[in-house]
This record gives sequence, structure tokens and C-alpha cells, in this order.
Amino acid sequence: MLETIRNVFGNSISEGRFKFPKSIPNFIRYGYSVRRLFFGEKSSLLITPKSDDWNLATLKKQIRLIEERLHEPVIVQLERLTALQRTNLIESRTAFVSAKGQIFIPFWGCYFEEKILNPPEVPERLSANAQLVFLHLYYNKNGNKTVTQTQISKALSLPKATCTRAVQQLRDLDLISSASEGTANLISLKSDLNAAFPHLTSPVQKLLYVKSMPQNISCKKSGLKALSERSDLVSLNSDGGYAVSRVVAENLEKNLLIDEQTFRDFGGEIIEVWKYDPFLLTDSEYADDISLLLELSGSDDERVQSELDAIRQKHGLKGE
Repeated sequence: MLETIRNVFGNSISEGRFKFPKSIPNFIRYGYSVRRLFFGEKSSLLITPKSDDWNLATLKKQIRLIEERLHEPVIVQLERLTALQRTNLIESRTAFVSAKGQIFIPFWGCYFEEKILNPPEVPERLSANAQLVFLHLYYNKNGNKTVTQTQISKALSLPKATCTRAVQQLRDLDLISSASEGTANLISLKSDLNAAFPHLTSPVQKLLYVKSMPQNISCKKSGLKALSERSDLVSLNSDGGYAVSRVVAENLEKNLLIDEQTFRDFGGEIIEVWKYDPFLLTDSEYADDISLLLELSGSDDERVQSELDAIRQKHGLKGE
């Protein structure tokens, strides 16, 4: 955000390295990155929280402690800042610069652009990509293991911007925690599956009907087909299904497809087009447990629900 400050105060702003002395408590020394800014003969410290889990009261208290111990003014750099938080910081004369172009440095000057809005209402249901990221973290949690956002993006073949939006949504719903370490954004699960489950939805986007399954198609057994093969449940071809990604579905030859009525009259197979690639969550020939549970949880068949209960119990899910 140094460019943001320079845009307001000019290119005379320069920066230098700074390291907190041992007189500063460890929770501050390791909780913030810090640089020294120079504006002519004046200098100040620019600090940035390494974690997104900061709260306003603690932030201001720690800034005051730094200023008292080091006898230097402090500017806090924040990625996110609501209108209410901005007002509170201004009233307490706490210097800040935000990613939204908001600058309040009372000992230098101030600059505001009305880009701040109260945070949008967080959707109750996760986007397909956010759900994919959560399930990836859930299946690979290994205790409290942390992974970088770059590792997630690479593992799930998600563009960087798409992965960032997915991580932000999970963070907004308090399902994950993140912390900065250098240039890396470390991600870990914060909530269990029970907290996340109400925000999850069926992965099935649409159904396609074919007379017979194409050869060498990349798919996972899903729906009642998957459930029946793993239990005593009996299923029919009309129950589906084979799960494929949208990319695979788009490359299906059109002459292989039939309409639903033809399928009902003469039989065939059902292909489920998923919102995310089912191969990203399991190495099994079957769809992953949670996606399968989400797909079939609306069934009113008691035998199906009985088999789904086994999956719920396996993953410690309470109720339905």
C-alpha cells in the first residue's frame, strides 16, 4: 500500500527496514510485520497484522503500546475495513491506510474516497468453488495442518483469483482461519463439518441422458448407483449415475445424448454434470462421501436414508 500513500503525499515518502526490539512483547513482535516510513524529516512505523483474526479493541491497544515503548507514531495497514471500523479509528485518532484507498494519518494528513461500504451480506450457501476448497481441506486436514493458498490453487486447478474468492467466502462464514507468513497465506480449518454442512449444497448441476456410457469417459460412480454398490440397496439404471466434470460434459459427442422421455421409454444411463470435478476429492471409483450425502439427502426413501446415516456417523455428522 506504499503506492497508495505516495499517491497522496508524493514520492518523497520512502521506506526502510525495521525490527521490533526485545522490549516489545512477543505477541506483537510475531503478530505484525513492520517497516519504517520517512516523510521528509518525519518518520513513523507502518505495521500490518499477520492474521486476519484481529479485532478493533485489541488492535488499538497494541498500537498504543508500541507508540509508548518506542516513542514513534504508528500507522496500521489493513486489507479490509468497514465504514464502522473506519469511524472508530478516526474518533480514536488511530492512523491507518486501507486497501480501499482510505488514509487517515493525522500527523501527516488525510485522504478518503467513498469506496467503503458496509460488508455485503454473506451468502448462506457456499459457491461451488468454495465448497470444493472446504471439502479439499476437510479430507486432507491431518489434524490442524495448514496449507498455503497457492498449494490449494494448484491442487484444485483453480485460478488464483477464483481461489481467493473461495477462501474469502469460507473466511466470512468463519469456517477457516488464515494468517500471513511472508508472502504466503496460510489456511487451516477452523470449524468442523457440522458447522459447515448447512452451507453445503448438492454438487449436481444437471443431468444428461445417454443410450449407453461412452468408452473411456472420465467419471465417478455416484447417486444411488454408488450407494447401492457399497451397500445392500438395490438400484436401477434410472436411478443414475455417473459423475463428470463440466469440462468432460462439454466434450461429449452430441449424437450420444438422448432426451429424458427416450430414456424413460427405452432405458440408458444417467450422467451427472457436477459443479466441480469429482476426481479432485477422492481416488476411489466412487464419488466422495460428503458430496454423495449432499446429493441424496433429499430422498424420502427410508432405505436410502438408512444408508446415508452410515455416512453421517462415519463423519461425525449430527442429525440430518
